[in-house]
Parts: sequence; structure tokens; C-alpha cells
Amino acid sequence: MQVIIGLLSSVPLFWVLLSLFIILNIVDGISTYLVMKPDHYKRERNPIARFVFRKLGIPKGIIIFKTVLLSILIPAMGFYAGHDVFTINIVLAISNLVFFFVVIHNYRVYHKIKKWSIV
Repeated sequence: MQVIIGLLSSVPLFWVLLSLFIILNIVDGISTYLVMKPDHYKRERNPIARFVFRKLGIPKGIIIFKTVLLSILIPAMGFYAGHDVFTINIVLAISNLVFFFVVIHNYRVYHKIKKWSIV
């Protein structure tokens, strides 16, 4: 148990998890684009993101939405990690799991769309 607590309290783990968080957000943006192109806004489950995508268009909306979101979250996580790296590592680990499953879901939806559009 002490090993797990020690690992979750480590700053290097924070940087690994934060890097993975950024990568997963980029892959999420790409997979979201594939699912929504050219103008299938109803496929986006997040109502705020859907609104932004409708107003700005899909590619530009995804880039701006992700950029704004990450420009707020990354400094906030870095600040918080300076005070409580244990908690932020748990938050990042859970967030990465959620984003991983979101990306997997997006690619499954994309492959279904691709399959049905061929027929």
C-alpha cells in the first residue's frame, strides 16, 4: 500500500499523466472530427462543445474548444500539483481512463459510420 501511495505522490508520475492527458485530448479531437464531419453536430454529446462547434464549424471549433479547455486545465493542474500531487495524480489517472474510453468509443462509431456509408 505504501508503494502505491508513494507512486501516486510522485512528481514524475504527474508529468507522465499530464502528458498522456494532453495526448488523449488531441486524439479525442481527431476522433471527434472523424465522427462529426462534415456537419453531424448531433453526434457530439457535450452540449457546450456542440454549441461551439455549430458556431465555429467543426475543425476550427474543435481546435479552439480544446485549446481553451487545455489552457485553463493544464496550469490549474500544475498549480494544484504543487500543493497536492497525490490528489491531482488520482484525478489525472481517472481522467485519462475516461478519455481513453471516449476515444475508443469515437473510433468504434467512426468505423460504423464508415461501414454504413459504403453500402
